[in-house]
Amino acid sequence: MKDKIMKLMTELVSIDSISDSKKEVAAAQYIYDFLKELPYFKDHPEDVGLMEIEGDAHGRKVPYAFLNGEKRNTVVMMGHFDVVNAEVYGEAEPLAFTVGEELEAALAKKAMNPAQRADMESGEWIWGRGVADMKGGLAIHLALFEQYAAQAQEGKLPGCLFFMGVPDEESYSAGMRAGAQVLREFKRKYDLDFKLLIDPEPTNLADGKQVMSIGSVGKSMPVVMVQGVTAHVGHCFNGISPLGMLSGIYLRTNGSLEFSDCYEAEATMPPTWTNMRDMKHIYDVSIPYRASGYFTVLSFSTTPDQIMAKLKKISEEVFEEMVTKLNDTYQEFKKMNKFETREKLHYDTLVLSFAELIDRLKKEDAAGFEAFYKEAYAEVAEKTASGELNYPAATIALMEKVLNYADIKQPLILLGFAPPYYPAVHSDLIAGKEGAGTDAYSFVKEASAAYGQEMNYENYFMGISDASYSAMDHPFDYNAFSANTPMWGDLYSLDFEAIEEIGIPSVIYGPIGKEYHQWTERVNRKSLLEVVPAVTQQLISHLWEK
Repeated sequence: MKDKIMKLMTELVSIDSISDSKKEVAAAQYIYDFLKELPYFKDHPEDVGLMEIEGDAHGRKVPYAFLNGEKRNTVVMMGHFDVVNAEVYGEAEPLAFTVGEELEAALAKKAMNPAQRADMESGEWIWGRGVADMKGGLAIHLALFEQYAAQAQEGKLPGCLFFMGVPDEESYSAGMRAGAQVLREFKRKYDLDFKLLIDPEPTNLADGKQVMSIGSVGKSMPVVMVQGVTAHVGHCFNGISPLGMLSGIYLRTNGSLEFSDCYEAEATMPPTWTNMRDMKHIYDVSIPYRASGYFTVLSFSTTPDQIMAKLKKISEEVFEEMVTKLNDTYQEFKKMNKFETREKLHYDTLVLSFAELIDRLKKEDAAGFEAFYKEAYAEVAEKTASGELNYPAATIALMEKVLNYADIKQPLILLGFAPPYYPAVHSDLIAGKEGAGTDAYSFVKEASAAYGQEMNYENYFMGISDASYSAMDHPFDYNAFSANTPMWGDLYSLDFEAIEEIGIPSVIYGPIGKEYHQWTERVNRKSLLEVVPAVTQQLISHLWEK
């Protein structure tokens, strides 16, 4: 088993399947070729496949395989095979996708902190891009799957097992979003009872204890676009800057604990803005007409419609505050300048969600708007497929096109969502599967003790993961969310109904790793080759018996 895991990981690492690129296709093909050559699938070719992700710009695919056992109790093994790029390796970049002495010798020449140096010299860690995140975990699951396939071939498999490898986890999770539909198809076909999804993402070591995650944090990305009134800076009171309103919303939301969720002494980090700028394309001496930005909201229980309601209220208050401030300043300036004679500066408050603006435009001219939007969407889609625009930038581009079409002259704030969206999920809270996460953790904790590995758990994995698409523990108005997501459609979609139907509790339990995405990425040798494979095998047996 050790040799098999090491071989599979080394070969997977050698495929530089960098996320959001065509290079991911080779990794999918490698996994599919491994699976289809297992003797079991010579007799059951209908249960192994390589599904193309519909409309994917890179032609990426999802390899999957199903072993039909005696009971309907089913365990899902799922993991991503994409990795981040290796630029941070510097001159060692050509060796980043190798495993072994040559890479380690090159890395050993670099400046390391004491902990990194100690790990390098100990020989207890394996280094390389993707060894931890997460080709090591994938190798464990593939090696175990091969053993289980042999049992299934003999008709001695106690329960069912489903394996799925997915691309794009490090970017937009196109693989798992499509994979949810495959899982639903097999659930219906074989009347499966999904007991648990095991995601072998690397796990942290904290105070000597390995941390298992029994939930995964949710993520949404609100987009704010502000339209002001432009004017020459020499007559600035003739206009109102969108930057002031956008900055006001930033100050009210960035780091705001109002958006943080709590669950059993764990809390989501408050929102963080990652983009905020005016939308001027050239320089001139005038107030910007529009400005935009977006930020990330992490959640345990707050839904997108609740986030939209909070943001809309804040935006309305900021709008009114900025107009009041502008007028107050003007009243003082009038005392200084004899040419200023207007009684008051005022703008009506107008804050719209993207869905509200669309509804308004459809009421005015449904056919005209539909024709316009189809063309605008296609234009943005082309730029997105070519890599010219990422998802948030494409969202802003669509919102701007719609605002141009609307031709609203007064100041306004327009709110929407940009992909990707990750629902929060906790395995103890899934209807009909309550307590599944705690049960899995309790079993793993006891099983790991036999190998000298202490365990701890966290309710929610804060790194954002594909486990979000395994179940919906807080259903909400899916149509309202999609209506406020300009890219919804061919460019981006989620099959919420499929995710809700499969309803699989999930845990994140993989080998202990450190410093993923960095040039010091490494995975613990004993955890990878001994502890996690053995404990995972015992956990699967436990789940089949339930």
